[in-house]
Amino acid sequence: MNFSQKLGLFILILITVLYVYFSLFHKDGFDFNFSHETPKVDVEELPEIPDEPIPAPDEKKVKTVKIFISDSNGKLRSVNRECDLEKQKSCFEYAITELVSAPSKWEKSKGFTSEIPQGTKILSVREGSDSIMIDLSSAFEGGGGTESLYVRLRQLIKTAKANTNLPVYLYINGKQADVIGGEGIMIKQPLNERSLDE
Repeated sequence: MNFSQKLGLFILILITVLYVYFSLFHKDGFDFNFSHETPKVDVEELPEIPDEPIPAPDEKKVKTVKIFISDSNGKLRSVNRECDLEKQKSCFEYAITELVSAPSKWEKSKGFTSEIPQGTKILSVREGSDSIMIDLSSAFEGGGGTESLYVRLRQLIKTAKANTNLPVYLYINGKQADVIGGEGIMIKQPLNERSLDE
């Protein structure tokens, strides 16, 4: 018997001894369970992540408001302003403030104009649950003639209606403006597209 045969016999005896040991003396024996079942693990279901993106901390929260001014052809056009929701207590009041101070330098360069007199001041904008009151200084009704007064009233009416669904009332110096200007233009309140109809 050569060396290779002796080595093979030794390995065979060793395997046999190990098999007998594990079969008879080891408490668990051989575990030949090759089951392919997926082990069951209790997993707590997590709620779905909402689809709505979470704004970045430095991202501004803004709402677009519309104001109405005259274009280079004299027609009323809406232009947008961005109301910063973190700075402005009311985007409606912001729209009225922007209307009174319009047009911007860029808008002027494009031929936009406004018939609202420069000296007009907003005395108050009171927003209730069922109506809004805009109180302007008497400068709003002064100067420019009848046509100019009609245009500025239309600017105000269109701006108000574009930014709220509530009824809006115009006051001048604390009094409801049912008649305005030296020409005595009648206004039907609350403000709407038919407020200036005779």
